Amino acid sequence: GYFSGELGDPFEVQKQKGLQSSFPALKSLAKLVQRAIDDVRGGDNAAIETNFKAILLTSLWGNRMDLSIWPAEATQDAESSARAKDAMGEVLKSSTKMLLTDHSDAVWDAVSTAGDGKQMDLIVDNAGFELITDLCLADFLVTSGLAKKVVIHLKTHPVFVSDAMAKDVRSHIEALASDATPGVDERMRGIAKRWQPFLDSGQWELREHPFWVLPLAFWEMPADLVFHFARSSMVFVKGDANYRRQIGERHWPFATPFEDISSYWAPHVCCLRTMKSECACGVPTQAQARAEEEDASWLVSGRYGVVQAKTK
Repeated sequence: GYFSGELGDPFEVQKQKGLQSSFPALKSLAKLVQRAIDDVRGGDNAAIETNFKAILLTSLWGNRMDLSIWPAEATQDAESSARAKDAMGEVLKSSTKMLLTDHSDAVWDAVSTAGDGKQMDLIVDNAGFELITDLCLADFLVTSGLAKKVVIHLKTHPVFVSDAMAKDVRSHIEALASDATPGVDERMRGIAKRWQPFLDSGQWELREHPFWVLPLAFWEMPADLVFHFARSSMVFVKGDANYRRQIGERHWPFATPFEDISSYWAPHVCCLRTMKSECACGVPTQAQARAEEEDASWLVSGRYGVVQAKTK
């Protein structure tokens, strides 16, 4: 179609610059992920839950690196690089403090008891650092045995500057895994070298679909996607834009239970969202009051997040 001709991806340059500006943050991310992988290889099953939750939260807060908020204006933008490094440090130090709703325990219970032949799905949002954290989550799911296969859902063409497509997954893997790419943490490079084999073996599958760029609520999902997700043990939904579609872009009372709104999902579903818009649900009144006191713009600042799930 339109984007497969000479135009291609009009945001390709910004995506590549954004990826490069995130390199300083990869050292902390790689340390966390490598420790989780080592625990699995060492047979430390007791650590799987802790590591899963840590990587889950990292995937959530990776959304703070959304290029639509932090555009990379230059390949060697020192300010963007410093911002990336600072954001990752904040994630690791106080990731739970800024959560207004945390259903991580319920998510763990669901994924850890899913049974054999487990397919899990990941609906991603943004390229760049956030996509890297999503791939780390997909890595841990298959490496730990929580999932036999992870299907990564991507957009057929970009609407916003950072929209992730299948070619972005491939280019990110290639850049991170290549010994010729300067500035990549060596531990992160070693992790990324595992990812192409996941694709080659079918443990990861990339699927593009035009629905992910349409202005429709998720309950208007076409039949082929409904059929696909019915076989999934857990669907992880990333980002603010996908979250708004999850709840129909409605202005629900903020304390309305997420599970009630999301009852149309047949499979288990988990939304990982940093708050960048005024649509929300499932936030207890006490948490709303705390956020309002700390930050009058709490709904849109990107400082607060939620892990919300329907697992019944």
